[in-house]
Amino acid sequence: MKRLIIKYGIVGGLISSALGTLNWLLVARTFGVQVSQALGYISITLSLLCIPFGVRYFRDKLNKEIVSFAQAFKIGLGITIIAAIVMAIHSMLFFAFQKDEFLEWQRNDLSQADLIAFNQQLAQMPEFAYAPWFQGIVMFFMVFLIGAVVNVISALLLRQEKEKSENSI
Repeated sequence: MKRLIIKYGIVGGLISSALGTLNWLLVARTFGVQVSQALGYISITLSLLCIPFGVRYFRDKLNKEIVSFAQAFKIGLGITIIAAIVMAIHSMLFFAFQKDEFLEWQRNDLSQADLIAFNQQLAQMPEFAYAPWFQGIVMFFMVFLIGAVVNVISALLLRQEKEKSENSI
């Protein structure tokens, strides 16, 4: 089961990292902050579809079409944690190399009043707020929280107890 969790977690994290990188390179500069943020959340959610795929694979191929809510939740939690770690590493690398360009990009489409407010907000933030390690922690928790929702839904929908499978025969 550990191999399954690691495999699906890494795949989920890599999907999100790849989509995030494509978003930054192809979408963000052309369509702006709001579109890019929306696509970012969508890409994280899509990548976390590895949770139900992993649970279903475990249930159907490795566990004789049986999985309890607890088993499904445990598998999904493991996949979520691995994907969140991969995304945290991606976020740290992104901010290590793109921090200045990212901050400038955030300022691009702002009106003069919004720009003043943005700069004041930045001045009030602690120095570590845009540090790579902090952004990695933020991304970890963001992916983890979205993954927790996907995990609960997956565990509820995919659970199949032994009694249910015997009754369907």
